[in-house]
Amino acid sequence: MSEFTIGVDPEIFLTQGGKPVSAHGLIEGDKKNPYKVPSGAYQVDGTAVEFNTDPVAYNNFEEFNAKIVTVMKTLASAVKEKGNYKFNISPVQEYPQDYFDSIPLEAKELGCDPDYCAYTLEQNPRPEGDRLFRTGAGHIHVGWGADIPVENREHHEICASFVKMLDATVGLFMTVIDREPRRRELYGKARAYQAKPYGVEYRFPSNVWLKTRTRRQITHKLLVKAIQSMKAGHTVESLTRVSSESIQSILNTGDVTNAKFILSAIDYMTMKNYFASAEFKKDFPNG
Repeated sequence: MSEFTIGVDPEIFLTQGGKPVSAHGLIEGDKKNPYKVPSGAYQVDGTAVEFNTDPVAYNNFEEFNAKIVTVMKTLASAVKEKGNYKFNISPVQEYPQDYFDSIPLEAKELGCDPDYCAYTLEQNPRPEGDRLFRTGAGHIHVGWGADIPVENREHHEICASFVKMLDATVGLFMTVIDREPRRRELYGKARAYQAKPYGVEYRFPSNVWLKTRTRRQITHKLLVKAIQSMKAGHTVESLTRVSSESIQSILNTGDVTNAKFILSAIDYMTMKNYFASAEFKKDFPNG
């Protein structure tokens, strides 16, 4: 494999005057034509705004973080200028029925290109769109090549192996910091990925890891751990002493206790410091 790169394409909700609002028609850019800005691009995605970052070397947190911060600031300024809209970085945003009914159907439509299950290599079912809430993703992209045929079976098998390792590192951390179960009703189950011509898109994370530098730094550290473990030929079992199936169950059931336990075994000092931090205690006073 070539040297690895990483990037992101998270979704963020908007509020105006403290009330949830849809982003449809608000800013430039859409899925097919993102609006290019320094360090990445942004666009409307359903009722949310989405941004993406230009790829960087996988082991450079400062550059990775700088691109995220740069594009987020540019996007925040753009939506503020349109009517003092503000970010709501949350895995779920719920809309009142009367407001939801006023949103155009195309903005409420769920599902873009199909994603796949790393445990079966089959397409995941398309979610139903009749809920009064929408979910905000924090997808992570890992690249290692170019012009790879996305339908190639071997490529899917490589992607699936990566996603299992990402579940066992980044995914466990998401389980600790994202305790909102409703996203898993639509998206965000363990194992979800899309094969890309350059690598893979990991689709389990919600957007909550973007909220603070500390969360971004730990996410990045675990992402590096996953990549380096794959490069060294490790499996989920050899890294965690737990089966992939057990990891999948922990993520899909929101098992915070076991997620914290395995994370502490993977990187004791990082997790010990985080769990003892004022930030963690404020966010999760019950541990």
